[in-house]
Amino acid sequence: MDYDVIEYNLVLIGWVIALLLGTALLVIKVPEIAVHTSYSRGKKTAAFTIFLFGAEIFFQWLIRFHMETVNPILSVMAYLLTFWIAALMITVGFCSMMAPMLFTRRQRIISMCMVLFYLFLLIVVYFLPSRRLQSYGVLLCCGLLFLLACVCIYKSIVIYRSAINELRTYYSDVVESMIRWMPGVGFGIMVFLLSAPITCLCPRWVGINQLALGIIMMIYAFVCVINFSFNYNKVAVAITMPPIEQEDEGKENDSSYKKEAMSNSLSESLRDILHEKAQRWIERGGYRTPGITIEHVAHEMGTNRSYLSRYLNEVLHVTFYEWVAQLRIEEAQSLMRTHPSMLIEQIATRVGFTSASTFSSTFKKMVGIAPNLWRNRL
Repeated sequence: MDYDVIEYNLVLIGWVIALLLGTALLVIKVPEIAVHTSYSRGKKTAAFTIFLFGAEIFFQWLIRFHMETVNPILSVMAYLLTFWIAALMITVGFCSMMAPMLFTRRQRIISMCMVLFYLFLLIVVYFLPSRRLQSYGVLLCCGLLFLLACVCIYKSIVIYRSAINELRTYYSDVVESMIRWMPGVGFGIMVFLLSAPITCLCPRWVGINQLALGIIMMIYAFVCVINFSFNYNKVAVAITMPPIEQEDEGKENDSSYKKEAMSNSLSESLRDILHEKAQRWIERGGYRTPGITIEHVAHEMGTNRSYLSRYLNEVLHVTFYEWVAQLRIEEAQSLMRTHPSMLIEQIATRVGFTSASTFSSTFKKMVGIAPNLWRNRL
């Protein structure tokens, strides 16, 4: 098998794909509204990251096929610098989409300083007098890259969990699917980054497979960023917009009510009012509406999102998602008791879930077992 031909063509394919995907991310427009500012910034960061991968692939192509002598130290150092920058850019893009408040000028300056520091370190290693010293220097740079990757993965997980909590405060249905791909893609890319320098010391077929995997990861990341754009309106409302403070109807329009609402905790009288409103809404079966949001429920109850959210957090100690899900699960359990022949799909639709799979996963998460097993134990 002619590995030279395979690697030569694969590198060219990867370079062309990176050029096309990065250009597509820059060209594709998003609505020019406030909630899309963070997504637009993250999309541009993803585009430049893909361009960076393409440039690195092209650079390796030049080193391996158009230099008289192959310099493994130069090749590994090109990998390390590229992946150091890529790890920072991926984390910055993730923060920009999921936690825009963390994407500050100070963070950008720190990231730039880290890039310059790593570049200086690699230059020093390259000009060390002996190959042994260079090898030790490369190992040190690999260790620093590993530490950076660990920090980036940890930071991304924290941001992801925070975003999920915000989404659950605002939406009733399971919304992890909107952003579930992000930690997976980030983790996969980080693993790819850390394994790439090692392939320079492995047989040719290992490097070829690793390159093919990197191209697949690049395409998958592009598809995920595009798919995320279709859900970003919902995500942005939950994680980037401040609580909506609007006047309510009836009793809530008087000054004493609004004064209570602006205090640190709800008074007993305010809790009683919200409890009564919530009970009337439950009796009407409002929780059966698929895809319902806290803003929708607050409007139906005659209050607003801020008051209702505080009532759920302070009095019931649940998020909006947990509250609605619990109401649906309780009705589903009642239906399974009274209608043992009713299909799970029918029960899921009747109580407000968008699909049987969502119902089953939510039921198992809240009850501990699958709905079919729970019904069989009756």
